[in-house]
Amino acid sequence: MKKQKQKIIEREEKIKATKTVYCYYFPEIRKIIDRVVKNYPHKVFLSSINPGLDNFHLPAIEKFIEYHKKLVPGLKNFPFKYFTEGSRQGIFHFLVELKCKEPDIQIYTLNEEYEGYKEYAVRIGIKIKKVDENEDFSKLEPGIFFISNPSGRDGNIIPNEFVKNICKYHRVVYDLAYVGLTQEHVFDVGYPNIIAVMASMSKPFGMYYYRAGFAFTKEPLETLIGNKWFKNIFSLVVTEKVLDNIKPQELYKKYKPIQEKIVNSLNEKHNLSLKASDAILLANTTEAIEPFIRGKFCRLCLTPYFLEEEGK
Repeated sequence: MKKQKQKIIEREEKIKATKTVYCYYFPEIRKIIDRVVKNYPHKVFLSSINPGLDNFHLPAIEKFIEYHKKLVPGLKNFPFKYFTEGSRQGIFHFLVELKCKEPDIQIYTLNEEYEGYKEYAVRIGIKIKKVDENEDFSKLEPGIFFISNPSGRDGNIIPNEFVKNICKYHRVVYDLAYVGLTQEHVFDVGYPNIIAVMASMSKPFGMYYYRAGFAFTKEPLETLIGNKWFKNIFSLVVTEKVLDNIKPQELYKKYKPIQEKIVNSLNEKHNLSLKASDAILLANTTEAIEPFIRGKFCRLCLTPYFLEEEGK
């Protein structure tokens, strides 16, 4: 038994995957940014006085909506749209708005959801209640659910019917941080009780440190109004270039076979039972593997192996 435990520890120490999800800075994105930097857009910044840059984010938002019109057709129906520093800024500002306007509202997430919801909430005095996916949502106090889909819990797609069932009894803030990293799937954000949608360029395009994201809301998110003056113009330039030059599903189709190759290799080399998640950056299993345990399953970020494959 002691030898077996030692072998398990040695195996886990040799696994190069990470517990935290780090986006893969795709080579295709690097090439686009190289072209932008080579002809650095100084003229854009020099136009801050005339005609001004207050509305510079609007074309990028419309491009993002058009880019995802097959996957998320309902985005166009949200009347208020904001450019944010990744989806996390929209999430944080939404929590602040709730703290100010509905301080007693109950906020929920599914067990093992994206850690950012809790990390931001607890620091502004909001308690989040975690619930199991098998919960009877009709018996919970009416509140607001923060849901990521594709799910940050394991990288898999949550069926629309599941979200619709939650929407019968609660309002929902819908986080699309992984959208574009899976096979084609229509994410239905058209239910009346979906009150906001957050999205980002970070994970789908490897642009984490460019801090480019979007918030779509049914009511004004007043603390984000100032973003029209305080936004990263270079990130907006890069965002538009990426959306212009990378076709929908292009990265998924190229890297899905590489993900499966990595997972098969890990299973064979370390005697694991990993499954490739719907989102190409991740793998998941019900097997207990330290330090990747998240409740009743494990989630592994495969980015180190994508870098390894690139090196080959």
